[in-house]
Amino acid sequence: MKRVNILLGGPKSEYPDELSKSIKGIPGPWIGADRGSLYLLEQGIIPDIAIGDFDSINKKEQRLLKDNIADFKKFPPEKDDTDSELCLLAAREKYNAQEYYVYGATGGRIDHFLVNLFLPFDPRFLDFYDKLYYKSATNTIRFCKPGRYKIYHENGMKYIAFVNLGPVTHLNIYDAKYKLKDFNAGHPVSWASNEFLGETIDFGFESGIVAVIQSKD
Repeated sequence: MKRVNILLGGPKSEYPDELSKSIKGIPGPWIGADRGSLYLLEQGIIPDIAIGDFDSINKKEQRLLKDNIADFKKFPPEKDDTDSELCLLAAREKYNAQEYYVYGATGGRIDHFLVNLFLPFDPRFLDFYDKLYYKSATNTIRFCKPGRYKIYHENGMKYIAFVNLGPVTHLNIYDAKYKLKDFNAGHPVSWASNEFLGETIDFGFESGIVAVIQSKD
């Protein structure tokens, strides 16, 4: 399968326009986490899986989900994984998709966002963290493994950042507004507020994990 969509329980204020204006036009099946599942039903979409501890919705709303969604997975609040981790692992097992679009991953609680940001370091996500794509109203995030890449300018986004999430070697940003040559570090660095000069930017690195973030104010 090419694409699967995951809606987490983040605040609606962080949703991109496509979730409120054209959600039915988004290709691929859906998985909902906690309140995200309820939002999907409200929009006329029945997710393949509803997953989480559902501590943010009442019993009546939980019953609505259980009655309408064939695969309803409820976990106790006292669990090792966050709802986002459970959703992604379930999506990987069921679909083995080429892309995992995750909505609601970057807003709301900072501790939950950091879980999502650090997923590439969890061995369970090692083989597909570079297929994750976090999308919100003002930010998108992709994770890159070592190699050379051509990054395309996303519509409406003004800035681009290259963030080595841990040690990195031979990081190069070739043709952005601000270039970087053969950078090495043993700690995370956010190369923020860079910009496109054209429609693409070439960059690459030899070892480490780099998050590419496109954003707007």
